[in-house]
Amino acid sequence: SELGGSVWSGECVGLVYQGNSIGDATWNLAPGSALTGRLVGDVDVRGAVMSARAELDLKFDGTGEVRNVTARFPLDPAFVSQFPRDRRGDIVADLKRVVLASGHALGLIQGTLELRDLREVVPNLLPLGSYRLSFDGVAPTGGAVIGQLRDLGGPFAFEGTLTLTPPNVFVVQGYITGRTADAERVVRQITVSPPDASGRSVFSYEDSY
Repeated sequence: SELGGSVWSGECVGLVYQGNSIGDATWNLAPGSALTGRLVGDVDVRGAVMSARAELDLKFDGTGEVRNVTARFPLDPAFVSQFPRDRRGDIVADLKRVVLASGHALGLIQGTLELRDLREVVPNLLPLGSYRLSFDGVAPTGGAVIGQLRDLGGPFAFEGTLTLTPPNVFVVQGYITGRTADAERVVRQITVSPPDASGRSVFSYEDSY
């Protein structure tokens, strides 16, 4: 709704992206970097329900690095309309380094993403727990970026991986166990093989983003 400053150092008040209200953004970019075909600087976004900050070192074609990314925002379709309508939670990002390759492909990721207080709200309220996804910053093999996924408490014990495969496919695989009788009944519904000797069941889910 309001712009101030310049292309290199300024602010945008009332930022809206794809119909979603984000908040207020400020940025500081090094003018000299444009002479080398890069955008180097930092961006900060603050809103009523989200906050985010990142350091940029990107070429004009979108390839390069984003470093020291911190962000917090809700998993809520009222905030981003593309989010699932039957889930709620909070997403917390702490990424030290994200490398973007050509075609917007991920070169590598180093850091963590947390999904806290995940819950199903339709048709009934169902707590689903909290989870952490960790990336070690190692360059992917075969184009796929793999993160280690585990629970942070809640009704389900989970340990496995999340694989991001270009252009937009993700696969969650691992072992899941219900910590309560109700949770174990859910596990039986979402898995196809019987639990192993330790009580763990194999879980696999594939989708696109």
